[in-house]
Amino acid sequence: MVRKIKYVATARRWLDRINGNTYHSVKIIRLRDNKTIHCPFQYGYGDCYRQTALEAMADKKWLPKKYRLKGINGVSESYMYERENNYPILWEVADGLKKDCIANGTE
Repeated sequence: MVRKIKYVATARRWLDRINGNTYHSVKIIRLRDNKTIHCPFQYGYGDCYRQTALEAMADKKWLPKKYRLKGINGVSESYMYERENNYPILWEVADGLKKDCIANGTE
């Protein structure tokens, strides 16, 4: 099965070395109509940017209804979207400066 990219998500991460905290922002582009979602600068470590992006996509109704619902335990079903749809999101992730991280998450 060929992977069809439907979205491009650009994530920027920044490490506050003084306090040991990590932050991220995400910009998601839907390729069919070039609409964009900006997820602002926020706390989160590791690949937390994926959770941020998928929840924003669910909130904007970019994901099918099945993935916009909450499961029995209250966890968003959006996490299953990629796995069940042959990974349609192209992730571009980079670490950088705080100003780049802030700029990525603003319109």
